[in-house]
Amino acid sequence: MERIDGIATPDRHHGRGWDRLAISASALCLVHCLVLPLVAAFLPMIAQWAGWGEAFHVAMLGIAVPLSSLTLFAGWRRHRALVPPAIGAAGLALLVAGLVFDGQGLGTALTVAGSIALAVAHIANLRASNLAILSAL
Repeated sequence: MERIDGIATPDRHHGRGWDRLAISASALCLVHCLVLPLVAAFLPMIAQWAGWGEAFHVAMLGIAVPLSSLTLFAGWRRHRALVPPAIGAAGLALLVAGLVFDGQGLGTALTVAGSIALAVAHIANLRASNLAILSAL
């Protein structure tokens, strides 16, 4: 809580940086899934670097699950809106399904859908947090 003229107000920046980090991670995932294969097709040297396959997806999932879970839960505690964590849970489930079907067209589609869902969840979390802060003033 911040104090302005002796009045306690909610901390305006608490937790919002984590949502921004999660949105950036989702964007990185989208770049990996959509842009990197096109670049690798034209530059064969990048194909070797881009061929991490399952290891990259496991690492990204290892980052996405705790980061999104903790951030969306913390946001829910602030604003009590159920939509952001629900969309986030669906996004994480899609990412896990994408890992199961890794190397197939379905795996890429599921991973892209999961990344977009997670980005939308974190944007909704930011908006709900901002509204909660404004309504508390």
